[in-house]
Amino acid sequence: MNERVLAGMRAVSASEVMRLVRVVREMVDLDPEISGRDVLVRLEALADEAVEQTEAALLASEPDHAECAKCGKPIETTAGDRERWVHSDSDRSRGCRAATFTENEGWNDEIPRTWKAQPKKR
Repeated sequence: MNERVLAGMRAVSASEVMRLVRVVREMVDLDPEISGRDVLVRLEALADEAVEQTEAALLASEPDHAECAKCGKPIETTAGDRERWVHSDSDRSRGCRAATFTENEGWNDEIPRTWKAQPKKR
């Protein structure tokens, strides 16, 4: 893995550890007699909440999948724009003609250049 990516991941981990230290400090400041078991229960609740939020964010970031209304090839939404569809089994082109290009057969001249990836109406 890229050293820069690893360094970034370590920075995120360090940031999370510091956040947990602040949370525990707040618990102890509010209740100096708090037990270690109570701290653990509260940290577990925070961890469960973080996992739920992460899973929801991952699910929300998944592209939508459909079949192109024009050429019938598989399409999906792009990561940054739920309204923009690309052909998922090709070079991720928007154009149907480009999505059907093969080295052996070249371009499919029966497909107009104006056709763009869009889902079939439901």
